[in-house]
Amino acid sequence: MGSAQPSQATNWSWIDSDVIPHITAQPLPYIVTVLAAIFVAYSAWSARLRKLPPILNAPGRFDIGASLAKLDFLQRAASLLKTATDEFGEKPVRIATDTGSLIVLPPNHLAQEIRNEPNLSFFKSSEEDFHGKLPGFEAFNAEKAAGMLLKVTRNQLTKYLTKVTKPVSLEASFALHNLLGESPEWKEINVMQTSVRYVSSLSSRIFLGDELCRNKVWLETTSQYAINAMHAVKKLRLYPKFSRRFVNWFLPECRLVRRLLNEARVIIQEVIDRRRAEKIAAAKEGRPIPRPNDAIEWAEEESNDDPYDPAVYQIGLSMAAIHTTSDLLNQTLHNLIQRPELINDLRKEIIEVLQNEGMTKPALFNLKLMDSVLKETQRLKPIKMTTMHRIALEDITLSDGTVIPKGSKCAVRSTKRLDPNVYDNPAEFDGARFMHMRDVSGKANQAHLVTTGTESLGFGHGLHACPGRFFAANELKIALAHLLLKYDLKPTKDYAHKVIELGFDLRVDPTTLILIRRREAEIDVDSL
Repeated sequence: MGSAQPSQATNWSWIDSDVIPHITAQPLPYIVTVLAAIFVAYSAWSARLRKLPPILNAPGRFDIGASLAKLDFLQRAASLLKTATDEFGEKPVRIATDTGSLIVLPPNHLAQEIRNEPNLSFFKSSEEDFHGKLPGFEAFNAEKAAGMLLKVTRNQLTKYLTKVTKPVSLEASFALHNLLGESPEWKEINVMQTSVRYVSSLSSRIFLGDELCRNKVWLETTSQYAINAMHAVKKLRLYPKFSRRFVNWFLPECRLVRRLLNEARVIIQEVIDRRRAEKIAAAKEGRPIPRPNDAIEWAEEESNDDPYDPAVYQIGLSMAAIHTTSDLLNQTLHNLIQRPELINDLRKEIIEVLQNEGMTKPALFNLKLMDSVLKETQRLKPIKMTTMHRIALEDITLSDGTVIPKGSKCAVRSTKRLDPNVYDNPAEFDGARFMHMRDVSGKANQAHLVTTGTESLGFGHGLHACPGRFFAANELKIALAHLLLKYDLKPTKDYAHKVIELGFDLRVDPTTLILIRRREAEIDVDSL
Protein backbone atom coordinates (compact mmCIF):
# COMPACT_ATOMS: atom_id res chain seq x y z
CA MET A 1 0.00 0.00 0.00
CA GLY A 2 1.56 3.28 -1.13
CA SER A 3 2.12 6.15 1.22
CA ALA A 4 -0.44 8.95 1.23
CA GLN A 5 0.53 11.97 -0.85
CA PRO A 6 -0.25 15.49 0.25
CA SER A 7 -2.82 17.31 -1.78
CA GLN A 8 -1.94 20.28 -3.93
CA ALA A 9 -3.66 22.57 -1.47
CA THR A 10 -1.34 21.38 1.30
CA ASN A 11 1.75 22.15 -0.78
CA TRP A 12 0.58 25.64 -1.87
CA SER A 13 2.89 28.50 -1.01
CA TRP A 14 3.33 32.15 -1.86
CA ILE A 15 6.62 31.33 -3.59
CA ASP A 16 5.04 28.78 -5.97
CA SER A 17 1.99 30.94 -6.74
CA ASP A 18 1.81 33.62 -9.37
CA VAL A 19 0.78 36.30 -6.85
CA ILE A 20 4.24 37.80 -6.27
CA PRO A 21 5.17 37.86 -9.97
CA HIS A 22 1.84 39.55 -10.68
CA ILE A 23 2.48 42.22 -8.02
CA THR A 24 5.99 42.73 -9.37
CA ALA A 25 4.69 43.14 -12.89
CA GLN A 26 1.89 45.56 -11.97
CA PRO A 27 2.81 47.20 -8.60
CA LEU A 28 0.91 50.49 -8.95
CA PRO A 29 -2.61 49.28 -7.99
CA TYR A 30 -1.24 47.56 -4.93
CA ILE A 31 0.82 50.54 -3.86
CA VAL A 32 -2.22 52.78 -4.26
CA THR A 33 -4.36 50.35 -2.22
CA VAL A 34 -1.80 50.21 0.62
CA LEU A 35 -1.38 53.99 0.65
CA ALA A 36 -5.14 54.46 0.67
CA ALA A 37 -5.48 52.09 3.63
CA ILE A 38 -2.75 53.99 5.49
CA PHE A 39 -4.45 57.30 4.68
CA VAL A 40 -7.84 56.07 5.91
CA ALA A 41 -6.30 54.71 9.14
CA TYR A 42 -4.34 57.93 9.70
CA SER A 43 -7.43 60.06 9.01
CA ALA A 44 -9.48 58.03 11.48
CA TRP A 45 -6.71 58.31 14.07
CA SER A 46 -6.36 62.07 13.46
CA ALA A 47 -10.11 62.60 13.72
CA ARG A 48 -10.15 60.67 16.98
CA LEU A 49 -7.19 62.66 18.27
CA ARG A 50 -8.92 65.95 17.38
CA LYS A 51 -11.83 64.94 19.60
CA LEU A 52 -9.52 64.55 22.56
CA PRO A 53 -8.94 67.62 24.74
CA PRO A 54 -5.65 69.54 24.37
CA ILE A 55 -2.75 68.31 26.52
CA LEU A 56 -1.09 70.84 28.83
CA ASN A 57 2.23 69.11 29.53
CA ALA A 58 3.00 66.56 26.83
CA PRO A 59 6.14 64.45 27.49
CA GLY A 60 9.16 65.41 25.37
CA ARG A 61 10.24 63.35 22.38
CA PHE A 62 13.19 61.85 24.24
CA ASP A 63 11.43 61.49 27.61
CA ILE A 64 11.52 57.68 27.82
CA GLY A 65 8.73 56.38 30.04
CA ALA A 66 7.59 60.00 30.54
CA SER A 67 9.75 60.14 33.69
CA LEU A 68 10.52 63.84 33.31
CA ALA A 69 6.87 64.66 32.67
CA LYS A 70 5.87 62.75 35.81
CA LEU A 71 8.36 64.66 37.96
CA ASP A 72 7.22 67.94 36.41
CA PHE A 73 3.58 67.06 37.16
CA LEU A 74 4.34 66.18 40.79
CA GLN A 75 5.91 69.60 41.27
CA ARG A 76 3.35 71.80 39.52
CA ALA A 77 0.00 70.00 39.36
CA ALA A 78 -1.77 72.93 41.03
CA SER A 79 -0.37 75.28 38.39
CA LEU A 80 -1.62 72.98 35.61
CA LEU A 81 -5.12 72.96 37.10
CA LYS A 82 -5.02 76.76 37.33
CA THR A 83 -4.09 76.91 33.65
CA ALA A 84 -6.97 74.56 32.87
CA THR A 85 -9.36 76.89 34.69
CA ASP A 86 -7.97 80.23 33.50
CA GLU A 87 -7.30 79.39 29.86
CA PHE A 88 -9.82 76.67 29.06
CA GLY A 89 -12.67 77.54 31.43
CA GLU A 90 -15.51 75.05 31.05
CA LYS A 91 -13.63 72.84 28.58
CA PRO A 92 -11.78 69.58 29.35
CA VAL A 93 -8.00 69.27 29.07
CA ARG A 94 -5.51 66.45 29.26
CA ILE A 95 -2.68 66.33 31.79
CA ALA A 96 0.24 63.90 31.76
CA THR A 97 0.32 62.63 35.37
CA ASP A 98 2.27 60.08 37.36
CA THR A 99 -0.54 57.59 36.61
CA GLY A 100 -0.62 58.31 32.87
CA SER A 101 -2.57 60.65 30.63
CA LEU A 102 -5.68 61.98 32.37
CA ILE A 103 -8.68 63.76 30.83
CA VAL A 104 -9.58 66.42 33.39
CA LEU A 105 -13.17 67.65 33.23
CA PRO A 106 -14.49 70.92 34.69
CA PRO A 107 -16.98 70.62 37.57
CA ASN A 108 -19.95 71.56 35.39
CA HIS A 109 -22.59 69.65 33.42
CA LEU A 110 -19.90 67.24 32.22
CA ALA A 111 -19.29 66.12 35.81
CA GLN A 112 -23.04 65.59 36.11
CA GLU A 113 -22.97 63.56 32.88
CA ILE A 114 -20.33 61.11 34.05
CA ARG A 115 -21.47 60.76 37.66
CA ASN A 116 -23.68 57.72 37.00
CA GLU A 117 -22.11 56.46 33.75
CA PRO A 118 -21.82 52.66 34.18
CA ASN A 119 -18.99 52.40 31.63
CA LEU A 120 -16.75 54.65 33.71
CA SER A 121 -15.34 52.54 36.53
CA PHE A 122 -13.94 53.94 39.76
CA PHE A 123 -12.72 50.59 41.04
CA LYS A 124 -10.82 49.68 37.87
CA SER A 125 -9.24 53.13 37.86
CA SER A 126 -8.20 52.74 41.49
CA GLU A 127 -6.84 49.27 40.77
CA GLU A 128 -4.60 50.63 38.02
CA ASP A 129 -3.52 53.78 39.86
CA PHE A 130 -2.67 51.85 43.04
CA HIS A 131 -1.13 48.75 41.41
CA GLY A 132 -3.89 46.41 42.58
CA LYS A 133 -2.60 43.57 40.39
CA LEU A 134 0.77 43.49 42.14
CA PRO A 135 1.52 41.39 45.26
CA GLY A 136 1.10 43.40 48.45
CA PHE A 137 -1.35 45.82 46.84
CA GLU A 138 -4.32 43.44 46.65
CA ALA A 139 -6.29 45.77 48.93
CA PHE A 140 -6.70 47.96 45.82
CA ASN A 141 -7.74 45.09 43.55
CA ALA A 142 -11.20 45.57 42.04
CA GLU A 143 -12.04 41.86 42.23
CA LYS A 144 -10.29 40.79 45.44
CA ALA A 145 -11.25 43.68 47.71
CA ALA A 146 -13.59 46.25 46.18
CA GLY A 147 -16.62 44.00 45.68
CA MET A 148 -16.75 42.73 49.24
CA LEU A 149 -15.93 46.16 50.68
CA LEU A 150 -18.76 47.78 48.73
CA LYS A 151 -21.30 45.11 49.71
CA VAL A 152 -20.44 45.30 53.40
CA THR A 153 -20.45 49.12 53.47
CA ARG A 154 -23.77 49.48 51.66
CA ASN A 155 -25.60 46.47 53.07
CA GLN A 156 -24.30 46.36 56.64
CA LEU A 157 -22.32 49.34 57.92
CA THR A 158 -24.80 52.10 57.01
CA LYS A 159 -27.67 49.95 58.30
CA TYR A 160 -26.04 49.61 61.73
CA LEU A 161 -25.09 53.28 62.24
CA THR A 162 -27.49 53.61 65.17
CA LYS A 163 -26.02 50.56 66.91
CA VAL A 164 -22.35 51.49 66.45
CA THR A 165 -22.52 54.98 68.00
CA LYS A 166 -22.08 53.83 71.59
CA PRO A 167 -19.28 51.31 70.88
CA VAL A 168 -17.32 53.95 68.93
CA SER A 169 -17.78 56.42 71.80
CA LEU A 170 -16.48 53.90 74.34
CA GLU A 171 -13.51 53.18 72.11
CA ALA A 172 -12.78 56.90 71.75
CA SER A 173 -12.43 57.17 75.52
CA PHE A 174 -10.13 54.14 75.70
CA ALA A 175 -8.03 55.26 72.72
CA LEU A 176 -7.49 58.82 74.00
CA HIS A 177 -6.42 57.54 77.40
CA ASN A 178 -3.75 55.39 75.74
CA LEU A 179 -2.70 57.91 73.13
CA LEU A 180 -2.66 61.15 75.13
CA GLY A 181 -2.73 60.13 78.78
CA GLU A 182 -4.23 62.03 81.71
CA SER A 183 -1.52 64.56 82.55
CA PRO A 184 -2.65 68.18 83.08
CA GLU A 185 0.77 69.34 81.87
CA TRP A 186 1.31 70.48 78.29
CA LYS A 187 3.09 67.99 76.03
CA GLU A 188 3.93 67.82 72.34
CA ILE A 189 2.22 65.36 70.01
CA ASN A 190 2.59 64.65 66.31
CA VAL A 191 -0.81 65.57 64.84
CA MET A 192 -0.78 63.22 61.86
CA GLN A 193 0.41 60.16 63.77
CA THR A 194 -2.10 60.78 66.56
CA SER A 195 -4.94 61.23 64.05
CA VAL A 196 -4.06 58.01 62.22
CA ARG A 197 -3.87 55.96 65.42
CA TYR A 198 -7.03 57.50 66.87
CA VAL A 199 -9.11 56.83 63.76
CA SER A 200 -7.58 53.38 63.40
CA SER A 201 -8.72 52.50 66.92
CA LEU A 202 -12.28 53.74 66.39
CA SER A 203 -12.65 52.05 63.02
CA SER A 204 -11.23 48.79 64.31
CA ARG A 205 -13.85 48.68 67.07
CA ILE A 206 -16.55 48.34 64.40
CA PHE A 207 -14.61 46.42 61.80
CA LEU A 208 -13.05 43.85 64.13
CA GLY A 209 -15.17 43.75 67.27
CA ASP A 210 -13.83 43.25 70.78
CA GLU A 211 -11.26 40.62 69.82
CA LEU A 212 -8.94 42.66 67.62
CA CYS A 213 -9.85 46.31 68.08
CA ARG A 214 -7.33 46.66 70.94
CA ASN A 215 -4.77 44.27 69.52
CA LYS A 216 -1.67 46.48 69.41
CA VAL A 217 0.00 44.41 66.70
CA TRP A 218 -3.06 44.64 64.44
CA LEU A 219 -3.50 48.39 65.01
CA GLU A 220 0.17 49.05 64.31
CA THR A 221 0.11 46.79 61.24
CA THR A 222 -2.96 48.41 59.66
CA SER A 223 -1.92 51.99 60.40
CA GLN A 224 1.59 51.33 59.08
CA TYR A 225 0.16 49.68 55.98
CA ALA A 226 -2.05 52.73 55.32
CA ILE A 227 0.95 55.05 55.49
CA ASN A 228 3.57 52.92 53.74
CA ALA A 229 1.29 51.68 50.96
CA MET A 230 0.86 55.29 49.82
CA HIS A 231 4.63 55.79 49.78
CA ALA A 232 5.13 52.58 47.80
CA VAL A 233 2.36 53.45 45.35
CA LYS A 234 3.91 56.81 44.50
CA LYS A 235 7.42 55.39 44.23
CA LEU A 236 6.26 52.74 41.77
CA ARG A 237 4.48 55.31 39.61
CA LEU A 238 7.83 56.86 38.72
CA TYR A 239 8.80 53.68 36.85
CA PRO A 240 7.48 52.78 33.38
CA LYS A 241 4.32 50.71 33.65
CA PHE A 242 5.79 47.64 31.94
CA SER A 243 8.62 47.45 34.49
CA ARG A 244 6.58 47.68 37.69
CA ARG A 245 5.83 43.96 37.97
CA PHE A 246 9.60 43.42 38.24
CA VAL A 247 10.64 46.57 40.11
CA ASN A 248 8.16 45.96 42.94
CA TRP A 249 10.10 42.86 44.04
CA PHE A 250 13.18 44.96 44.80
CA LEU A 251 11.90 48.31 46.10
CA PRO A 252 12.20 48.43 49.93
CA GLU A 253 8.83 50.21 50.17
CA CYS A 254 7.10 47.39 48.27
CA ARG A 255 8.80 44.68 50.32
CA LEU A 256 7.56 46.38 53.49
CA VAL A 257 3.98 46.52 52.16
CA ARG A 258 4.04 42.78 51.35
CA ARG A 259 5.39 41.98 54.81
CA LEU A 260 2.70 44.05 56.53
CA LEU A 261 -0.06 42.39 54.50
CA ASN A 262 1.28 38.93 55.36
CA GLU A 263 1.35 39.84 59.04
CA ALA A 264 -2.26 41.00 58.79
CA ARG A 265 -3.21 37.70 57.12
CA VAL A 266 -1.85 35.69 60.02
CA ILE A 267 -3.68 37.78 62.64
CA ILE A 268 -7.07 37.90 60.92
CA GLN A 269 -7.06 34.26 59.79
CA GLU A 270 -6.64 33.05 63.39
CA VAL A 271 -9.82 34.95 64.33
CA ILE A 272 -11.73 33.66 61.29
CA ASP A 273 -10.72 30.05 61.96
CA ARG A 274 -11.64 30.29 65.63
CA ARG A 275 -15.05 31.79 64.87
CA ARG A 276 -15.84 29.16 62.26
CA ALA A 277 -14.88 26.40 64.69
CA GLU A 278 -17.12 27.94 67.38
CA LYS A 279 -20.06 28.01 64.96
CA ILE A 280 -19.56 24.35 64.01
CA ALA A 281 -19.33 23.35 67.67
CA ALA A 282 -22.45 25.36 68.56
CA ALA A 283 -24.42 23.74 65.72
CA LYS A 284 -23.36 20.24 66.81
CA GLU A 285 -24.30 20.91 70.42
CA GLY A 286 -27.63 22.56 69.55
CA ARG A 287 -26.59 25.91 70.98
CA PRO A 288 -27.38 29.28 69.35
CA ILE A 289 -24.77 30.03 66.69
CA PRO A 290 -22.71 33.08 67.75
CA ARG A 291 -22.92 35.98 65.28
CA PRO A 292 -20.80 38.97 66.38
CA ASN A 293 -21.92 42.35 65.08
CA ASP A 294 -18.76 43.49 63.29
CA ALA A 295 -17.29 43.66 59.80
CA ILE A 296 -15.61 40.25 60.11
CA GLU A 297 -19.02 38.65 60.52
CA TRP A 298 -20.63 40.90 57.91
CA ALA A 299 -18.12 39.68 55.31
CA GLU A 300 -18.77 36.06 56.27
CA GLU A 301 -22.48 36.66 55.66
CA GLU A 302 -21.99 38.57 52.40
CA SER A 303 -19.59 35.96 51.00
CA ASN A 304 -22.31 33.25 50.93
CA ASP A 305 -19.53 30.71 51.52
CA ASP A 306 -17.62 31.86 48.41
CA PRO A 307 -13.86 32.09 49.05
CA TYR A 308 -12.40 35.53 49.73
CA ASP A 309 -9.24 36.91 51.34
CA PRO A 310 -10.22 38.27 54.80
CA ALA A 311 -6.94 40.13 55.26
CA VAL A 312 -7.17 41.89 51.90
CA TYR A 313 -10.78 42.82 52.63
CA GLN A 314 -9.99 44.11 56.13
CA ILE A 315 -6.93 46.05 54.97
CA GLY A 316 -9.02 47.54 52.16
CA LEU A 317 -11.69 48.50 54.67
CA SER A 318 -9.08 49.99 56.98
CA MET A 319 -7.46 51.92 54.12
CA ALA A 320 -10.79 53.37 53.04
CA ALA A 321 -11.57 54.41 56.61
CA ILE A 322 -8.17 55.42 57.97
CA HIS A 323 -6.54 57.26 55.08
CA THR A 324 -9.26 59.79 54.27
CA THR A 325 -10.87 60.10 57.72
CA SER A 326 -7.61 60.64 59.59
CA ASP A 327 -6.57 63.23 57.00
CA LEU A 328 -9.77 65.19 57.63
CA LEU A 329 -9.34 64.93 61.41
CA ASN A 330 -5.71 66.01 61.11
CA GLN A 331 -6.57 69.10 59.07
CA THR A 332 -9.51 69.95 61.34
CA LEU A 333 -7.25 69.98 64.39
CA HIS A 334 -4.87 72.36 62.60
CA ASN A 335 -7.76 74.70 61.82
CA LEU A 336 -9.00 74.59 65.41
CA ILE A 337 -5.74 75.26 67.25
CA GLN A 338 -5.41 78.49 65.27
CA ARG A 339 -8.93 79.53 66.40
CA PRO A 340 -9.39 79.01 70.16
CA GLU A 341 -12.73 80.86 70.05
CA LEU A 342 -14.05 78.24 67.65
CA ILE A 343 -12.99 75.48 70.04
CA ASN A 344 -15.01 77.19 72.78
CA ASP A 345 -18.06 77.45 70.49
CA LEU A 346 -17.79 73.78 69.61
CA ARG A 347 -17.55 72.78 73.27
CA LYS A 348 -20.71 74.74 74.04
CA GLU A 349 -22.56 72.99 71.23
CA ILE A 350 -21.30 69.54 72.27
CA ILE A 351 -22.32 70.06 75.88
CA GLU A 352 -25.79 71.39 75.01
CA VAL A 353 -26.60 68.67 72.46
CA LEU A 354 -25.19 65.71 74.37
CA GLN A 355 -26.78 66.77 77.65
CA ASN A 356 -30.18 66.84 75.97
CA GLU A 357 -29.89 63.83 73.65
CA GLY A 358 -27.01 61.69 74.88
CA MET A 359 -24.42 60.07 72.62
CA THR A 360 -26.89 59.05 69.92
CA LYS A 361 -27.12 59.19 66.14
CA PRO A 362 -29.72 62.04 66.26
CA ALA A 363 -27.43 63.98 68.61
CA LEU A 364 -24.54 63.67 66.17
CA PHE A 365 -26.81 64.98 63.40
CA ASN A 366 -27.60 68.02 65.56
CA LEU A 367 -23.94 68.97 66.02
CA LYS A 368 -24.45 71.49 63.24
CA LEU A 369 -21.46 73.74 63.92
CA MET A 370 -19.17 70.71 64.10
CA ASP A 371 -20.62 69.40 60.84
CA SER A 372 -19.95 72.82 59.29
CA VAL A 373 -16.36 72.94 60.58
CA LEU A 374 -15.65 69.52 59.08
CA LYS A 375 -17.19 70.43 55.72
CA GLU A 376 -15.37 73.76 55.60
CA THR A 377 -12.12 71.97 56.38
CA GLN A 378 -12.76 69.51 53.58
CA ARG A 379 -13.66 72.37 51.21
CA LEU A 380 -10.41 74.28 51.75
CA LYS A 381 -8.12 71.23 51.89
CA PRO A 382 -9.58 68.10 50.38
CA ILE A 383 -7.32 65.08 50.20
CA LYS A 384 -6.91 65.66 46.43
CA MET A 385 -7.34 68.55 44.00
CA THR A 386 -9.23 66.22 41.63
CA THR A 387 -11.98 63.73 42.26
CA MET A 388 -14.35 61.28 40.52
CA HIS A 389 -11.43 59.36 39.00
CA ARG A 390 -12.66 56.83 36.44
CA ILE A 391 -11.41 54.56 33.67
CA ALA A 392 -13.48 54.03 30.53
CA LEU A 393 -14.66 50.46 29.92
CA GLU A 394 -16.01 51.52 26.50
CA ASP A 395 -15.67 54.61 24.30
CA ILE A 396 -17.66 57.47 25.87
CA THR A 397 -18.73 60.57 23.94
CA LEU A 398 -19.88 63.51 26.05
CA SER A 399 -22.46 66.10 25.05
CA ASP A 400 -19.79 68.64 24.03
CA GLY A 401 -18.16 66.10 21.69
CA THR A 402 -15.33 65.17 24.06
CA VAL A 403 -14.29 61.55 23.59
CA ILE A 404 -13.10 59.43 26.50
CA PRO A 405 -11.62 56.43 24.66
CA LYS A 406 -11.86 52.92 26.08
CA GLY A 407 -9.02 52.33 28.54
CA SER A 408 -8.35 56.03 29.14
CA LYS A 409 -8.77 57.80 32.46
CA CYS A 410 -10.75 60.85 33.43
CA ALA A 411 -11.34 62.92 36.56
CA VAL A 412 -13.03 66.15 37.63
CA ARG A 413 -11.07 69.11 38.92
CA SER A 414 -12.37 70.27 42.29
CA THR A 415 -12.18 74.00 41.62
CA LYS A 416 -15.67 75.25 42.51
CA ARG A 417 -14.67 74.97 46.15
CA LEU A 418 -12.51 78.08 45.63
CA ASP A 419 -14.82 79.91 43.21
CA PRO A 420 -15.93 83.37 44.48
CA ASN A 421 -19.11 82.97 42.43
CA VAL A 422 -19.98 79.99 44.63
CA TYR A 423 -18.55 80.91 48.05
CA ASP A 424 -17.99 84.33 49.61
CA ASN A 425 -14.31 84.90 50.44
CA PRO A 426 -13.49 81.34 49.30
CA ALA A 427 -9.85 81.48 50.42
CA GLU A 428 -10.86 82.22 54.03
CA PHE A 429 -11.73 79.56 56.60
CA ASP A 430 -15.20 80.16 58.05
CA GLY A 431 -16.15 77.41 60.48
CA ALA A 432 -19.81 78.47 60.53
CA ARG A 433 -20.13 78.85 56.75
CA PHE A 434 -22.21 75.74 56.16
CA MET A 435 -24.18 76.09 59.38
CA HIS A 436 -25.43 79.47 58.08
CA MET A 437 -26.10 77.90 54.68
CA ARG A 438 -28.74 75.70 56.31
CA ASP A 439 -30.87 78.83 56.71
CA VAL A 440 -30.62 79.75 53.01
CA SER A 441 -33.66 78.72 50.98
CA GLY A 442 -32.87 75.88 48.60
CA LYS A 443 -29.40 75.23 50.06
CA ALA A 444 -30.18 73.54 53.39
CA ASN A 445 -29.44 70.02 52.16
CA GLN A 446 -26.24 71.10 50.37
CA ALA A 447 -24.84 72.29 53.71
CA HIS A 448 -24.45 68.80 55.21
CA LEU A 449 -21.02 67.20 55.34
CA VAL A 450 -22.25 64.00 53.67
CA THR A 451 -24.03 65.78 50.79
CA THR A 452 -22.21 65.56 47.46
CA GLY A 453 -22.46 67.80 44.40
CA THR A 454 -20.30 69.63 41.87
CA GLU A 455 -19.74 72.38 44.44
CA SER A 456 -18.81 69.87 47.13
CA LEU A 457 -16.75 66.96 45.82
CA GLY A 458 -14.85 65.94 48.95
CA PHE A 459 -16.59 62.54 49.03
CA GLY A 460 -16.87 62.25 45.24
CA HIS A 461 -20.23 62.36 43.52
CA GLY A 462 -22.73 60.09 41.85
CA LEU A 463 -22.60 56.31 41.46
CA HIS A 464 -19.22 56.00 43.17
CA ALA A 465 -19.58 58.62 45.89
CA CYS A 466 -17.94 57.32 49.07
CA PRO A 467 -20.45 54.82 50.52
CA GLY A 468 -18.83 55.02 53.96
CA ARG A 469 -19.17 58.80 54.34
CA PHE A 470 -22.13 58.49 56.75
CA PHE A 471 -20.08 56.34 59.12
CA ALA A 472 -17.03 58.57 58.68
CA ALA A 473 -19.05 61.70 59.55
CA ASN A 474 -20.39 60.14 62.75
CA GLU A 475 -17.00 58.72 63.67
CA LEU A 476 -15.33 62.13 63.28
CA LYS A 477 -17.97 63.85 65.42
CA ILE A 478 -17.57 61.30 68.20
CA ALA A 479 -13.78 61.62 67.98
CA LEU A 480 -13.90 65.42 68.22
CA ALA A 481 -16.51 65.45 70.99
CA HIS A 482 -14.28 63.35 73.26
CA LEU A 483 -11.09 65.15 72.28
CA LEU A 484 -12.37 68.73 72.72
CA LEU A 485 -14.17 68.06 76.00
CA LYS A 486 -11.25 66.22 77.57
CA TYR A 487 -8.20 68.08 76.24
CA ASP A 488 -6.87 71.58 75.66
CA LEU A 489 -4.95 72.18 72.44
CA LYS A 490 -2.66 74.99 71.32
CA PRO A 491 0.19 75.61 68.84
CA THR A 492 3.82 75.07 69.75
CA LYS A 493 6.09 78.13 69.84
CA ASP A 494 7.41 77.50 66.32
CA TYR A 495 4.17 76.06 64.91
CA ALA A 496 3.54 76.55 61.19
CA HIS A 497 0.56 75.23 59.28
CA LYS A 498 1.98 73.90 56.01
CA VAL A 499 0.11 72.05 53.28
CA ILE A 500 2.35 70.08 50.93
CA GLU A 501 1.32 69.72 47.29
CA LEU A 502 2.51 66.53 45.59
CA GLY A 503 0.81 65.95 42.28
CA PHE A 504 -2.91 66.28 42.91
CA ASP A 505 -2.48 65.31 46.58
CA LEU A 506 -2.80 67.87 49.38
CA ARG A 507 -1.18 66.87 52.67
CA VAL A 508 -0.57 68.61 55.94
CA ASP A 509 3.10 68.50 56.86
CA PRO A 510 3.38 65.10 58.62
CA THR A 511 6.11 66.33 60.98
CA THR A 512 4.02 69.12 62.56
CA LEU A 513 3.67 69.09 66.37
CA ILE A 514 1.07 70.73 68.61
CA LEU A 515 0.64 71.00 72.39
CA ILE A 516 -2.04 69.16 74.33
CA ARG A 517 -3.03 68.60 77.99
CA ARG A 518 -5.84 66.96 79.95
CA ARG A 519 -8.65 69.24 81.14
CA GLU A 520 -11.69 68.83 83.37
CA ALA A 521 -14.62 68.06 81.11
CA GLU A 522 -17.87 69.92 81.79
CA ILE A 523 -19.88 66.71 81.35
CA ASP A 524 -19.04 63.04 81.72
CA VAL A 525 -19.18 62.08 78.05
CA ASP A 526 -18.20 58.48 78.86
CA SER A 527 -21.47 57.91 80.71
CA LEU A 528 -23.74 59.21 77.95
